[in-house]
Amino acid sequence: NEAVGETSAFVGQILLDADGATLPCSRFDVDLRTLTSDESRRDNFLYNNTLETGQFPLATFILTGVEGLEGPLPDGEKMALTLVGNLTIHGVEKSVAWDAIVTRDGDALTGTASLQFAMADFNIEEPVVGPVLSVGETIQLEVEIAAQRAA
Repeated sequence: NEAVGETSAFVGQILLDADGATLPCSRFDVDLRTLTSDESRRDNFLYNNTLETGQFPLATFILTGVEGLEGPLPDGEKMALTLVGNLTIHGVEKSVAWDAIVTRDGDALTGTASLQFAMADFNIEEPVVGPVLSVGETIQLEVEIAAQRAA
């Protein structure tokens, strides 16, 4: 079975200059204490024992570059990009690359981005609770992107 945790406690901004270069304040944070699945007991175990959200409540991504962008995003075209930066989870910072598909429609940008990593990369122990709960070592993160050009 696949367990899916979701949250909308996501705040941040990705800023690019007119040529598509990343600006230093580009980042987003996710409050891991708000992740929920279809099983509250699993969620509580993950908060307290696996993610240790009391000590590490946020996951933070700081964007350092966008690969595949050669100038401004073209209007109306889907583009595959790679969002490169530093992800901090569980007090550990690692360089990562998100695979993104984005579309610009005038001043709006929509799309998705995904990333896979091993829990061990961030010193997170795989949860195992008897025969009831276990999680594979690979985590898949997915975000939906909805952005508006700043005035």
